Amino acid sequence: MSPGDDGQKKGVDEPTPSSARARDRNARAASTPHSEDAPDPNATTAKPEPDGGTYLHSRVGRFLRDHGVELTVVFGVTIFFALVVAADAGAVRAAFRRFDWRVLPVIMALTTGGFVFRFWKWEYFLRKLGIRVPLVTSLLVFVSGLMMVITPMKGGGVWKGWLLKDTDDVPISRVVSVVVAERATDLLALSALASIGVVLYNRSAVAVGVLVAFFLAIILVVQWRGLCLAVLEGLGSLPVVGDHADPLVTAYEDSYTLFQLRPLSASFGLSLLAWVTEGMSLWFVLRGFDVPANPLVGLSVFGIGSVVGGVSMLPGGLGAAEASIAGLLVAFGYERATAASATIVVRVGTLWYGAAFGALGFALFKLRQRARAQPGES
Repeated sequence: MSPGDDGQKKGVDEPTPSSARARDRNARAASTPHSEDAPDPNATTAKPEPDGGTYLHSRVGRFLRDHGVELTVVFGVTIFFALVVAADAGAVRAAFRRFDWRVLPVIMALTTGGFVFRFWKWEYFLRKLGIRVPLVTSLLVFVSGLMMVITPMKGGGVWKGWLLKDTDDVPISRVVSVVVAERATDLLALSALASIGVVLYNRSAVAVGVLVAFFLAIILVVQWRGLCLAVLEGLGSLPVVGDHADPLVTAYEDSYTLFQLRPLSASFGLSLLAWVTEGMSLWFVLRGFDVPANPLVGLSVFGIGSVVGGVSMLPGGLGAAEASIAGLLVAFGYERATAASATIVVRVGTLWYGAAFGALGFALFKLRQRARAQPGES
């Protein structure tokens, strides 16, 4: 067992000060009489008047939950329409007429190859934390999570925690640590791709450097175990946060394990393989438009666009990623119509293909769960 595993085990198996406080609070609550809280049968309670702001907020939140996917699709189509208009619709139509559509399956195959490496990383993280689930379940949960690529920074990937909670009773706080580690190593790998253009074409490295330094600083702070546990101990004394102190400690201990040098290096390598595989799709797209293309330029532009989309906090990076990719292609000398057309194709073949692939995976996940729930099934 590695040192990180020891640290993780301590955080899960041994009672923590926050858990002791929680038990004390519960014991006091159970032993304290609450006669004053008993309802008076003769008292009449007035029905609270609905607050206008709260009511509107509730309705908006419910609408976004019920129609969030449809709104995201509409937003994505609007972004594509804006690209076409900005680049001249006639010129874009002419570019698409000369596009070799046989390239599209190649792009989807590359994207799927990237998913394979990312699933490998997901499974590696789970096993590193001692979370053992059947391989088929792990695969279906991972693929279902791809639906969440259209959430800000893919943060909806935390949804995988609820799926594993339902299938194998895995605490959600443990899966949250895995999702955070996935996102961090993805952004580090994409930043490495983005730096290719910086090195080869003497572009400014300030933005990429700041982003990498930010994530490395977070990783270093996570490894400062004494400080982090002291902060969590302080948070545990707060009225509301204290009730969630134990899951927070568990999530931290798992993050401490995953961000140690060996697992971090292995996961970064898998992330780099995944994004190089998927990033090559932009090079194939440019070749499909029958224009000169450099694989390193394609990787760099794809990396920068993905990083900008990720940190923009927009659903799927919509708007930010497209503007970055198209703008960089124009800066590298491509015509606006070609840049806009290539951006549309590469986003359809990566982002939207991934969302559709995830929806298919979730459908299979539900079918499997339904079959397992049938009488006579284990």
